[in-house]
Amino acid sequence: MDRLIVGRIRDALLSGPGSTVRRVRGLAAVVVASGLAWAPAGSAASASRTTTIVAIGGAKFLGAPPAARRAVVAVTAGRSGRGYYALLADGSVSAYGATNFGSIAPGTLPAGATATGIALDPATGGYWIVCSNGFVRAFHAPWRGEPRIPSGGWGQYPAAVAIASTPSGSGYYVLRANGAVNGFAAPGHGSLAGRLFYGTTAPVVAVSLAVDPKTGGYWIATSTGGVFGFDAPVYGSPLTLVHGRYDGVATAAIAATTTGYLVARSNGQVDAFTPVATPVYGVRWSLAFGSSVSGVSDAASSGGYYLAVDRTPLGGYFNPLRAVTSLVPQEIDQGVDYCGSGPIYALGDGVVTNLYDVNWPSGTFVSYRLTTGPAAGLVVYVAENVAPTVTVGERVNAATVVGVLHDAKTCLETGWARATGPAGYAAGYGQFNGKNSTAYGINFSALLQALGARPGLPQPDGAAGTLPATWPTWPTS
Repeated sequence: MDRLIVGRIRDALLSGPGSTVRRVRGLAAVVVASGLAWAPAGSAASASRTTTIVAIGGAKFLGAPPAARRAVVAVTAGRSGRGYYALLADGSVSAYGATNFGSIAPGTLPAGATATGIALDPATGGYWIVCSNGFVRAFHAPWRGEPRIPSGGWGQYPAAVAIASTPSGSGYYVLRANGAVNGFAAPGHGSLAGRLFYGTTAPVVAVSLAVDPKTGGYWIATSTGGVFGFDAPVYGSPLTLVHGRYDGVATAAIAATTTGYLVARSNGQVDAFTPVATPVYGVRWSLAFGSSVSGVSDAASSGGYYLAVDRTPLGGYFNPLRAVTSLVPQEIDQGVDYCGSGPIYALGDGVVTNLYDVNWPSGTFVSYRLTTGPAAGLVVYVAENVAPTVTVGERVNAATVVGVLHDAKTCLETGWARATGPAGYAAGYGQFNGKNSTAYGINFSALLQALGARPGLPQPDGAAGTLPATWPTWPTS
């Protein structure tokens, strides 16, 4: 094994092919092999935990986008491991120690679309960017094609979630959330299409793709910790660490190394998998409040790696969906619909005003009045297949779980509720005809997008209506 990553960690267990099995308990600082040193979170030597790019081991930290600008959705090391690129949700690229070849022009992405992945062209040193609607943009790299995904409600057109180049740079692969892989000037090796539960009950979605530099095949990582190889050997996965049972921490990204691959999860846990019969230890990087990992990239010969961290606070609010597994955007109507599973946090400081309404699916309509920030006085609701975890009158903040989303057909709806009148009414009730997005729903989707969540899908039918002149608005590009 070319490096051993050990730090202050929780119990970790690997039982992958060709490996030994060993349990490690709560170690403090440990010096590791091949010059890769790890300083546990909270120590004087640890890097800043508030940055949106974390450089670990031999990787050199050269800078990062501001946390309050836009969500950082991916990171990739520069050519020959020199520097790195950070991709933001609006398609802009920040380059550190590497040449910046350009970004997607501001305001050019269709409504509901975000940038989701970046891949380095090893031949030119340029890069490709893929967006959730399938658009691929090339910067100092040859454009080879794109899947171009139609827009539509209910998530029937699986989004593009990642892009990876061939070892030679002759082409690239685009991964979609249903596990399908589209190759452009790149040979096909297979996919998970038809094998995942995308857009149905118990959604498991593909989240990341990495190409094996030795075989030219690739690995696909899924949100619940699976790693699947296509003409690429599988050495283990987060699922093997917990005996094949999902532990509730979503997988965020996978990256190839010279000897295997790294898998990063949303809470900062990073595991290295190689064929060598040596224990592989996971390191949990301690993240700043409200953060989640969104990408990982090997730093090549430096003996370290980079983590992209999504942290976009706005006016004291944080992404309330940051811990939801397999988050699948659905249509915007009175609010924004999503499928997935996991805890839902409050946006910020507030007071719970309601829990139930029989007129909503599953009878759940949790609402809380915000008491701080630009939307102070407004009421947020979380409804449908959610089990409430708060009580009426309880004070909440951005660290409070207001309910747990369960996999079910109607999933989740969240948005603005009426401040007066029936408790279970959404603010856009009077604007909604069953086939249209409302002004209130569009506004709430913009807020979620500004906080780092994927936006909802606008519906094409009917007028959206208007908002009161005093209603707060949110940046979307």
